[in-house]
Amino acid sequence: LLIMIRLVVLMFFLAWRVSHPNPDAMWLWGMSIVCEIWFAFSWVLDQMPKLNPINRATDLAALQDKFESPSPSNPTGRSDLPGIDVFVSTADPEKEPPLVTANTILSILAVNYPIEKLACYISDDGGSLLTFEAMAEAMVFAEVWVPFCRKHNIEPRNPDSYFSQKGDPTKFKKDQDFVKDRRRLKREYDEFKVRINGLPDAIRRRSDAYNKREERKAAAAGGGGDEEGAVKVLKATWMADGSHWPGTWLAPSKDHSKGDHAGILQ
Repeated sequence: LLIMIRLVVLMFFLAWRVSHPNPDAMWLWGMSIVCEIWFAFSWVLDQMPKLNPINRATDLAALQDKFESPSPSNPTGRSDLPGIDVFVSTADPEKEPPLVTANTILSILAVNYPIEKLACYISDDGGSLLTFEAMAEAMVFAEVWVPFCRKHNIEPRNPDSYFSQKGDPTKFKKDQDFVKDRRRLKREYDEFKVRINGLPDAIRRRSDAYNKREERKAAAAGGGGDEEGAVKVLKATWMADGSHWPGTWLAPSKDHSKGDHAGILQ
């Protein structure tokens, strides 16, 4: 209705402009008339799709029939869909909570796509051990989350979004297998969140314990009880296997600070 009203007003306006030329500046009047008619025509063309809108959606059945069904060129029916690499970047676990990053990774891994065709990479520009260990925890949880999503066609596939939905998805469900699996996954996800949120303290306590051990070794090597030997020991950040983290340390030092740390490929 609004388009029709505007169209009528536009026609009256153009009719008035054409029927009232300016004798003192005919060339300027002619140029303005051409421009106004052209813009009016462009506007009409822009309104055409609104009169008959077309909503397109992906036809998963057609894709499966074309790329994942046996054919003369693909007798085994092996997926012929292209491989996809998803690249996730992060920089600071304090500004980008590891739990959010982990949920992003989990939703990517659980996507409805041939698993052998999908790869996910995460780049942490901050070189944080917290992000590294959080992703390790996410991979452990992915071993139960991804099969659950594929088995029951779960949407959304972000665990936090899924378990935060209002209402009880198990209500009136006759499939007891789904009810049992969902309750188990909800329990495991709650435990996963506790582990992720507890990582900062766990890393700090571990590093403090290893650093105190190194201080005692330095003091013993210096003749016993030499406090200066303990002071010279770098406050390193330690991995769970008892080795120095090559990235950013909790107490930044040379070659172990944001923007100045070794490259890590895992």
